[in-house]
Amino acid sequence: MTRTLDRKLLRDLWRLKGQALAIAVVIAGGVMTLILAVTTLDALSGARDRFYASHHFAEVFADVKRAPLGLVERLQEIEGVNLIEPRVQAAMRLSLAGFRDPIRGLALSIPDGRQPLLNRLHLIAGSLPEAGRDVQAVVSDAFAEAHGLVPGDRLEAIINGRRVPLRLTGIALSPEFLYQVAPSDLMPDYRRYAVLWMNRRALANAHGMQGAFNRLSLTLQAGAHREEVIDALDLVLARYGGTGAWSRDEQPSHRFIEEELAQQRIQATVLPAIFLSVSAFLLNVVMGRLIQTQREQVAVLKAFGYHDRELARHFALLAGAIVLLGWALGVALGAWAASGLAAIYRDYFHFPEMPFRIPAWALLLSLAIVSLAALLGT
Repeated sequence: MTRTLDRKLLRDLWRLKGQALAIAVVIAGGVMTLILAVTTLDALSGARDRFYASHHFAEVFADVKRAPLGLVERLQEIEGVNLIEPRVQAAMRLSLAGFRDPIRGLALSIPDGRQPLLNRLHLIAGSLPEAGRDVQAVVSDAFAEAHGLVPGDRLEAIINGRRVPLRLTGIALSPEFLYQVAPSDLMPDYRRYAVLWMNRRALANAHGMQGAFNRLSLTLQAGAHREEVIDALDLVLARYGGTGAWSRDEQPSHRFIEEELAQQRIQATVLPAIFLSVSAFLLNVVMGRLIQTQREQVAVLKAFGYHDRELARHFALLAGAIVLLGWALGVALGAWAASGLAAIYRDYFHFPEMPFRIPAWALLLSLAIVSLAALLGT
């Protein structure tokens, strides 16, 4: 008796092949958008979290006009502060041989000849400036790639009205500048905006910050209240021209990445819901019409001893075949689209690594959602 229903199932699928394929394509659209969003979200957030952790991305930042280095000991005593690092930062202009457009930039100090305590650099090529060398610098990878720069190339910076000839020793990434954009720009312009890292002594001399700092980065102890730490920092730094400390959530690069993640979360919710709602409606219409036209056949089958559960299984398999076809097609399309989007994000945010994989839970989630949609529709 089961074989008879199975043959009927194949005949029904063949007779409804056009409608079944149309519904499967709609289901595939929903699954594809879900797989695309979830896989991209997993890859992007995972790459960000690993890079932040391995390179000690700061949690709180503060700018001042000028503060003495001796103030750091007092700031270290604020309850909730873990690691703290003072820096010198300076706006600059760059000139590059063969490029006539004006180039803006930001110069940041690092401890002479070594990695900073926080916001460590990921060297793609070359090395850090040597201790005691005032004319060496590391440049951001986006700017270097835009101009074809390599370690050993030379450029000239204007810092605080002084011309400073520089030789590049390395090309690096920083967790602070995964999204590298000038303060007044809306979109990145890698050819006309650069980030440089120089030895502290060299940058302090060029910017008139000997024995002082004008930027502060710090991390928090476990369980610390971030807002209380920020308030305490503002209170101490106010007399030194502090403009107000801010958390990582307000840091431009991190904030832009968070907005991208939020968009992916919305996409993972809204678009699949639209596609799968339409597929549920179409399944309802098709299955309803099919059963209405086969009422006499159902009656005959029941008269020959077929039970309700056997007939329910038959029509469930019919709907299930359409759903599985759409799900498999959606997974394949989603994997293809996600791999391409991951490559774009890799280039856009310049993560040192961003492995692509489809999480097993994403496959199970997508199958569960399309199954629920089919159940509601049929």
